[in-house]
Parts: sequence; C-alpha cells; structure tokens
Amino acid sequence: MNAIKIRSRKALKFLGLLISAMVIAAVSASMYNYMYIQGSGVASTTKGLKWELGAAGQYPSGTTIDGFTVKNLNFSVAASPINYTNCLHIVNQDATESHVFNLRVMKSYGTGWSEFTEFNLVVFNGDPEGAGVQQAVLDLSNSTDVTADMTIPAGAGTTWYILFEIVPISSPTGAQVFFEIELTYESAA
Repeated sequence: MNAIKIRSRKALKFLGLLISAMVIAAVSASMYNYMYIQGSGVASTTKGLKWELGAAGQYPSGTTIDGFTVKNLNFSVAASPINYTNCLHIVNQDATESHVFNLRVMKSYGTGWSEFTEFNLVVFNGDPEGAGVQQAVLDLSNSTDVTADMTIPAGAGTTWYILFEIVPISSPTGAQVFFEIELTYESAA
C-alpha cells in the first residue's frame, strides 16, 4: 500500500507541475504582441538607361528584352556582308541626368570566329541612316574589347542606336559563335 500512496503522490505532484507549466505558458503567451512587415522590392525601370528593340526586321526574329537583358539575339547570316542598322537602342529615361557608359565584351567563344572578317557592335548617337555619328566600335570576337567612356545626354527619351556589322568569309562552314556584352553606366546616387 505504501507503493501505491507514493505513486499517487508523485502523480499528483507531476499533475500539479504540468498544470503549473501550462498556466505559466498561457500567461507568457498572452504577454507577447506581434508585428509584421509585408513588402517587395523591384529595381526601377523608369530611371537610368534601358534597352529597346529597334525597327522591326532590323533585329533577329525572337529577340526579346527581359528587364535589363537582351535575349535571343541570334544572328544567322548568308555568305555576304550584312548590317543590322537599327537593331537595338540605348534609351536615357532621365530628363535631367546624362549618363557615362561603357560596353565591354564579357565572353566571346565558339569555333566559328575564323568564318567572319568582321563581327562588330557599332554605337551611334542617333539614327545611323540619318544624322547619327558613330561613337564606338566593339569587336565581338575579342573577349577583352571595351569602349571608351561615352556620354548619353540628359533628356527622357534620348536614344542611341546599336548597329551590328557582320561580314562572313565567302565559304563559311556554319560553325557557331557566341558573345556576351555588358553595358555599365554611372548614375547619380
């Protein structure tokens, strides 16, 4: 009988401790207040520079712009020189701020560079078929090529033109080339 008394005392003590713990937990939980933050972030596309597609037919079919990246700019040329005169635009979106920018070849690879005598990106400060003046030439076969500082003037909608100048050899084999270009520009803080 002593064993049963001891067990019931322990059980009552344990039950008392369990109830006390639950009361303490309930009181503690009721003392907390909660605060939340819900938000999101996006880089503004209405300030600085942006890419814009040129005239229809002057860029390869399937070319798109996704945020700050031109995608699917895949040239397929016959064995004769071609200029994509109004392929892309660099547009200043700031009414009162000019921007100094550079273009550089980040990657240039593939087995077919010997099949081109020229594969250039040419920058004009206006329409190349109008009053635009050539500002820089970037050799896409040269993985270290970079343009000198160029300044696109202030004015929302000020547009510079990108021309691609492609001259293949007379009998290309169809080997493919790849390139990646980075545009870096200064912006007011």
